[in-house]
This record gives sequence, structure tokens and C-alpha cells, in this order.
Amino acid sequence: MPTLKWLERISPRLNTLWRGEWRTGFVEPARYLYDHELVWVSKGTCRVQFEECTEDLSEGMFIIIPPAKLHVSMPISRKVFRSCIHFDWVTEKTMPAHPFCSYHPKRPKLNLIVPTPKYVPQSCFKGRVPMDGATPAMLETLFLQWQTGDDFQQARCRGIFLELLIHLLWKKTQKTKTGDHGAQWAYAAKDLLDRQTENTGSIQQLLTSLGGSYSHICRLFHQHFNLTPGEYLTARKLERAKELLRDPRLSIAEVAYKAGFLDAGYFARKFRQQNGISPKQFRQ
Repeated sequence: MPTLKWLERISPRLNTLWRGEWRTGFVEPARYLYDHELVWVSKGTCRVQFEECTEDLSEGMFIIIPPAKLHVSMPISRKVFRSCIHFDWVTEKTMPAHPFCSYHPKRPKLNLIVPTPKYVPQSCFKGRVPMDGATPAMLETLFLQWQTGDDFQQARCRGIFLELLIHLLWKKTQKTKTGDHGAQWAYAAKDLLDRQTENTGSIQQLLTSLGGSYSHICRLFHQHFNLTPGEYLTARKLERAKELLRDPRLSIAEVAYKAGFLDAGYFARKFRQQNGISPKQFRQ
């Protein structure tokens, strides 16, 4: 499944956040997680081991440790600073509260383990991000807001964490989809028509200023809006005319001109075609 598809489905729940310095000689007891743990190292090097996976995390590297797997962590360099976030991939109202780990040899309670959803790749998530990039800033904001203890700020943390996960897990080697150039042409043409307030120049001259052929732009415009540029411009002018008709001081001819029609007769015909009544009847 493409990366974007499964990342669109997650709605992470934050359980606990902590960070701090780690000195040589301290080895954390072996443990099983009940949830997932994102570990990011901002200084030094540490080692993380769980089952078949052994990773040495240096500055700027991260890993996501899955639940129910016996793992051990230890510093390798003299000083290590790491940030750890315990989370579940999805938030459900019926999801029970659970501890974040069970220390070996005590086994975790199976009914409290929150497994990885089936649509999330079952691989080991790891990588490196620039220390001067978006990740450190997002992490700092996340920890500061979480530590306030305010319900509103902690609710906002879910959004920040989702953005962080997308930032970390988007596969940089995967080709990013190019934009819908057809839509870009169509909306650029619409923008030009919307800014056309004076009766100057033809639609063809206006749209070819975008740099493409008139026929190609018209085809793309119709494809996205189900009407031609000329029909769109006429419809917009007729809506403007309805507002002007509410002013009894303006004659029908004046309304037509102010709405962008050079011919009052043509305006009246188009108005009747669209609304089923004449401009005069609409005013009445």
C-alpha cells in the first residue's frame, strides 16, 4: 500500500512523553511495551535491541519500537540525550488505559497490549532527519504543550504528533506524485476570469496569456467545471446582475453594462435563459 494511503488512516493517541540525558553505564532493564515508542536521539549514540533488530542510534536518528517485543536500550557514547514518545496508532473511545511497559521476566498482560493495525506496515520504522530541520522544532513544541497538563493543549498535541509521524515516515525514496497540471490550468484560468472586472479584451486573449493554447485551456476548464470559460464568465455576470437589479435607481441597460454586458438585449436573453424570467420580472 502506498505510504500516503496508510498514513491517511492513522489517528494517533499520545500516552506519555519523556526526555532526558542518559549517561554511560546505565542500562535500562529489559522490558515489553504495551504500546509503540518513538525514540529520537539528539545527542550522542545509544543502542536499541529487540528480537531480530539491533540499531545504533546516533544524533538525528529515530526508531519506533513495537509492543510485546522484549527490548533493551543502552548508551554507547558518554552522554546521550533522547526524546521518547509512547503512542497508539489510532484513538478509540473504547480503548482501555494501559501501562507503558512490563519489565522482564514479568510478562505483559496480553489483553492490554495495543497491536499495530493491520494496514500499518509491519516493518521496523527507523531513519535519520536533519538536526536543523522541522523535526526538532515539532518535538520541542510537542513536549512544551504536553507538559502544561492543559486538556486543550494536549488535544492539540495529537495534531502535532500526526504531522511529526508523516514528516518522519514519508518515504523519501518514493517518487512524489506530481500535481494535477490540468487542475492547475483550469483554476488559473478561473482566477483570471474572476479578476476580469472590465469589458476589455477577449476571453481568448485573456486565457492565452497563461502560456497555453486557447483550445487546450478551454478543454481543461470544461473538464473541471463542466462549462466553457465563456459560459462561466456569463454566469458570473448574471449573478452580479441579480444584485444590481435590487437597486431601483438603475435602468435595465445600466444594470447590463455594470454587470459586464455590452448589449442590453443580449443580457436580457441570457438572463431569461438562466432564470426563466426577464430582468424586469426578476426586479418586480
